[in-house]
Amino acid sequence: MKSIIAPAFAATLLAATSAQAQGRFQQEALLINSPSEFEQVWIADANTTHFIYFATEQGVDTVKKLISAPAAIWLMEPAEYTEAMELFQARNYEEARTKFASVRETYKKLQEIPNNHSSLAAYYELELNKLDELKEVQDKFLPVDRDSLTRPHQLQQMEIYTLWDAVRTKDWSRLELLCREKLEEKMPGGQRAQVGYMLGLALEGQKKPIPAINAYNIGMTADTGASEVITNESALNALRLYTQDESVQLAIKLHGTPDEDDQSSGALRLAEAASLASLYQLTLGGGKALPGEYKDLLKYKPKD
Repeated sequence: MKSIIAPAFAATLLAATSAQAQGRFQQEALLINSPSEFEQVWIADANTTHFIYFATEQGVDTVKKLISAPAAIWLMEPAEYTEAMELFQARNYEEARTKFASVRETYKKLQEIPNNHSSLAAYYELELNKLDELKEVQDKFLPVDRDSLTRPHQLQQMEIYTLWDAVRTKDWSRLELLCREKLEEKMPGGQRAQVGYMLGLALEGQKKPIPAINAYNIGMTADTGASEVITNESALNALRLYTQDESVQLAIKLHGTPDEDDQSSGALRLAEAASLASLYQLTLGGGKALPGEYKDLLKYKPKD
C-alpha cells in the first residue's frame, strides 16, 4: 500500500510546491452548469470571451472555456474581501478603503467575470470616497467594472454618483433638478437618504433654507437613520439653518415674555429645532454628542 500512497502524496506535494513557487494567481469558483450540476475550479485568468482555470487547487494543466458556457460563474469570496466588508459594516471606513484597494489590485485579472471581487471592491471604494477625491476614484472605475455589476441596487447607485459629482462642482440648480427627478423613482432607503441630503445641499446653495430643511429631513428619515453619515450631516445642517433663521432667533428672544407668540412661524420652527436637537441626542447622532452650539435648543423642546 505504501508504494501506492507515497507516490501520490509526493505528487500532490510537488504540485503544491510548484504552484507556490510560481506565485500564481487563482480564485476558487463554482461553475454552475445546471440547477443540479456544478464544478469546483480555480480560475487563473479571464478576458471578455474566455476564462482559464485549473481543475484542482494545485493543478498544473489549464482548461480554457467560454465565459458564456456555464449558466453562471460563482466566485468564492476571498478572505481579504470579507475582512474589508466587515470593516465597512463596522464603520471603520479608512481601514476598509485600504483593504478594498488591495482586493481591487489582487483580483484584477478577473474583471470581465460578472460580479468579480476586483470590480466589487472598486464599487465600495466609490461608496467610501471623499467628495474631493470623487473624480479621481470615478476615473479609476472602468467601463469593464460597470459592465460586470449586475445587482440592481449597485447599478442604481452608479447613477447616483452623477448627482454626487454635481455636489462636488457645486452645480446647485442642475443638482436640484437631478434630485427631484430621482426622488420620483423607486429606490432603497439608503439611496433615497442620499438624494434627499443632496437636494438639501442644492437648495441651501441657492439660499432656500426652509425648503433645504425639508429636504434634509428626507436624508434623516428615508432609511430610518441607518445611513449614519448622511443622517448625521443632514441633522447638523438642518440645526444650523434653524439657528440662522431670523424668525427662530426672534422666537428665542421673546420666549417666556408677554410678547411671545407660540403660534408664530418662528416659534413653530424653534419647537422643530428643539425636537430635532433632542432626537439627535437619542438616535440621529449615532452616539456623537450634540454640538455645544445647539445645546441651548433643548430648553425649547415642547413639553408634550
